[in-house]
Amino acid sequence: MPKRRILIVDDEPDVRTILRATLAPHYEVVEAQDGLDAAQKLDVVEPDFVILDVMMPLMDGFETCRVIRSQPRWKEIPVLFLTALSSRKDIVTGYEAGANLYLTKPFDPARLLRVVQHFFEEKNLPYQRKKYTVEEIQNLEHAESVEYASARARANAEAASVGPTAAPSPEPKESAGAPQEKAWYEGKRVVGRAETEEAERQKQAEMRARAMSPRPPRPRVLVVDDEEDLTAICAIALEGEFEVATANDGIQAVEKITLYEPDIIVLDAMLPKMSGYQLCQSLRRNCRFKRTPIIMISGKSSPRDREYALRLGATDFLAKPFSAEDLVTRLKTLISQPGFQIHPKSISGEQMVAEEKRRRELEEREDKFLRKQESELEKFLRENQ
Repeated sequence: MPKRRILIVDDEPDVRTILRATLAPHYEVVEAQDGLDAAQKLDVVEPDFVILDVMMPLMDGFETCRVIRSQPRWKEIPVLFLTALSSRKDIVTGYEAGANLYLTKPFDPARLLRVVQHFFEEKNLPYQRKKYTVEEIQNLEHAESVEYASARARANAEAASVGPTAAPSPEPKESAGAPQEKAWYEGKRVVGRAETEEAERQKQAEMRARAMSPRPPRPRVLVVDDEEDLTAICAIALEGEFEVATANDGIQAVEKITLYEPDIIVLDAMLPKMSGYQLCQSLRRNCRFKRTPIIMISGKSSPRDREYALRLGATDFLAKPFSAEDLVTRLKTLISQPGFQIHPKSISGEQMVAEEKRRRELEEREDKFLRKQESELEKFLRENQ
């Protein structure tokens, strides 16, 4: 029987080495160095079980688990937290985030193995066939770290040039002595009309073919900023020439980067939950996004701030406040660079728009529910003072 596959997520190489040595004789093992790396690898690795550290840079294990659970395909995947956090509050937080099991460090490797084996025996989960072997995954990661995946071929949307239309020839006057000339003209007119109609049919067919042919792929841009007005303005300014999604904090950005696979990221330096600097650093360590253009935006615009952003891996730096035209110009400059590519996506632009709409509607319903609950609570408190 094929081995089940376990994804180990921990920022400490020594811990990953111990876990691999413990589990590899019984399971296939794949490693991830942080939450973003884990979320990005899920669809390729297709793990049967995840072992997740909590105290990691960029995004902690609790947030990583929530990101994993937010994806329908991985909503039920078994997750074991392995962490030094041992308080009752931390354990409750872990299970609320979606954990199936919770073990504390330092850990006994033999006990960990027994826990994992018992879980599989008790749940009797069916084995899922994988698209890639572990070796193929390693080769794929190496290939992506050297060179990005092949870009989609851009469709040729050039319109066929149409020459100027010739003016109609004047109809010759009828003369009593020229019946043969009239017959000749009438015949020519019928033939000419047929040729014109055929040309028109061909023109209409070409227009229909162009309309039905796939549009050239547009670059996909993710705009990340905690100011919702700014992200909304950017989305409106960019939506004609780009596929656009937005995020308002670092954790949401990680989730959407993993799901939408943007070609360019516009990233605010100062974000809640996770700074843009931290996210930029993590992206540059990730084989899939290490070359993705990143425009860092910030209200701090000194030469030192710009130098710091570029040193962390930003491709460009844009100081706030900026106009929509400034952003469009920077984006056009990036996509005109020789090395820029539009990469194949797991979901289409239409699917992304539908998903963004679904998320907005869900957030609006949640906000409406919370406001109603707060209103009822305030009413209850007033009546019982």
